[in-house]
Amino acid sequence: MYRELHAADHQRILGLEAHELPDVVLMVGALDVTKSALRFAGYFEDVAPLRSFPGFTARRGATRVGLVGVFGGPMAALHAHTWLAAGVPAVVQLGWYGALQHGTNLGDVIVPRHAERQDGVSDWYLPKGILADATPAFAEAIAAHLESASVPVERHAIYSTPALLAESREVIADWSRHGYFGVDMETAATFAVAKSIGAKRAAALIRIDDLVAEEDGLQHEMPRDRLHLLRSREPLVIDAVIAAVEGLTG
Repeated sequence: MYRELHAADHQRILGLEAHELPDVVLMVGALDVTKSALRFAGYFEDVAPLRSFPGFTARRGATRVGLVGVFGGPMAALHAHTWLAAGVPAVVQLGWYGALQHGTNLGDVIVPRHAERQDGVSDWYLPKGILADATPAFAEAIAAHLESASVPVERHAIYSTPALLAESREVIADWSRHGYFGVDMETAATFAVAKSIGAKRAAALIRIDDLVAEEDGLQHEMPRDRLHLLRSREPLVIDAVIAAVEGLTG
């Protein structure tokens, strides 16, 4: 029954009228979804919590945004489906990725061309064999804006997993051999939902841990200077995303 809901139904779930819908929804993939969403909200103006659904509306200049924290494919799909089916025309998956190839540095950003669909959710939205891919021009605009800000950017494919703590050295080595540049938990689901609905989609993920060199792992406390570097990348990613969205709506 929920699959047959109309745009007005999803607008009621969000507690928004059609004229209040943002230009883009930004989904921050993180374990602590509330804390991370609140931190990212600090990069925007006119931030307001939704009345009846987790998340915020906000603004950067003339660009209106929806903002929500998500963790894993099911949560990403729920939020992407609700916002996009309500009528929001674009989604960007934000957050972090683990490196699967040598030669990356903490704080590097990947704007993936597609995500391998091992998330456990995308099969509900796309037939087998169909890529969960970004909208090429939208993704390239984000990457180009990041590069103009001197942020190292990669554009390779990533792998979306449903089970963060099940990543053994053998599994990581296999993903690396197959050429995946990094791993996350949300992008395949977000892309699949957006593609099935016909919305524009991209992702911009910041490198946190290096899984092949086993550096900056979640089991270790990150030194303050390295955490500061990660945090300094966040507003640059937001700037690039907003500039790309302005290109869509301008």
